[in-house]
This record gives sequence, C-alpha cells and structure tokens, in this order.
Amino acid sequence: MDRVLLFDMDGVLLNSESLHFRIWTQIFAERGLAIDFDHYKGCIGSTVAHLMELIYQGYGMDFRGDESLRVRFAQLKEEYIRTHGVPAVDGAVETIRALHAQGYRMAVASSSPQHYIELCTSAMGVADCFEVLFSGERVKRPKPAPDIFLAAAAQMGVSPDWCTVIEDSFNGSRAAKAAGMDCLGFANPDSGAQDLSAADRIFYPFSQLPQLL
Repeated sequence: MDRVLLFDMDGVLLNSESLHFRIWTQIFAERGLAIDFDHYKGCIGSTVAHLMELIYQGYGMDFRGDESLRVRFAQLKEEYIRTHGVPAVDGAVETIRALHAQGYRMAVASSSPQHYIELCTSAMGVADCFEVLFSGERVKRPKPAPDIFLAAAAQMGVSPDWCTVIEDSFNGSRAAKAAGMDCLGFANPDSGAQDLSAADRIFYPFSQLPQLL
C-alpha cells in the first residue's frame, strides 16, 4: 500500500496566514480591540473557536459563540479572493498535480470551514486531486488534538501509520504526531516562524516535497 498524504491548507497550499491576521485585526478593531501577533499566532493551524478562546484569555473580551465574527471573516476573505485570487504557495499547484499523476492518494485536512476549503482548492485548480476535503469543524477537538487527521484517515479508509501529514504550524505538527502519523514540516516564512520541532523532517520550498516521499 502506498502512503496517503494529508495536507493542511492554510500555510501549506496557501500563503494565507498573514492575510488572516490582517482580516482578524480589522474585525477586532471594528469591535474596539487592537490585537497583536503574539496573541494571535497561537491559533495558527487551529480553529476560529480556539482564536476566540485566546482572545478571551489574552484580552478579557468574550467573543466566544459570537457567530457574527465568523460571518464577517468569511465575507472579507471571499472579497479578497474575488479581487486578488487565491494566494497559492509557490510550486504548490504544480507539485500537487504531479503527485496526483504519480498515483498518490491525497486529502486536505484543514481547520478552515468546509465551504472555504472547497472554494480555495477549486480556485487553485487542484480540487480533483484530493479524494477527501475535510474540515476540522467536523470534529470536537481542534489541533493540536489529533482528531482531524484521524477522522480524515478514517474517511480515506487507511490506518494512521500509513499517513504522512504535511503541516506548517506548531499546532498542526503536534496534532499529526499525536495521531501516530509521519509529519513533514513545511517551513513557510509566511506562517510566522512556527516551531516545527515535532515534525519528522522539515522542508522548503514546496517543490522539495516529492523528494521526501
């Protein structure tokens, strides 16, 4: 059996983390809160719910359960995509297509909402390369818990020890190892100097990925 590849999306396929921070900065400013990157970066690779928990812990302002922020984020993000297109990581589209042509089974396992995963992979022209597009919003615990990767592997019909996860974040790499999977850490400078020490190997640029498989 060939290995199954599970890709995070934001920061791995897309250079979106700095964009996400700008959008969240705007959203919180609209509500009278100025956030800094040090408080924000702990949510990279995790969910919106985790971000709201970090904001509550760091600033004492409780936006937990406030769906209007999620709606506003989706609005601003989709406006950006319509205007500027998808900020794909250099070499990601070509590499994903090449791996698909070589017969690799692949999935996206991202903390982003399902509709956004589908929108971005379609806009990149690689949606048909993935058997499964799996959102972390479908599991109870976000990264760094292993739930998202275990659920994606189960949907692919493979055991964790046959999976290799490609991640760019501290939370994501820890989740992959907690799931009992190999992890390749993508050292994307757009992701804010993440601690990828949990990964089995670290690589950059994206075009190096096939050499590691």
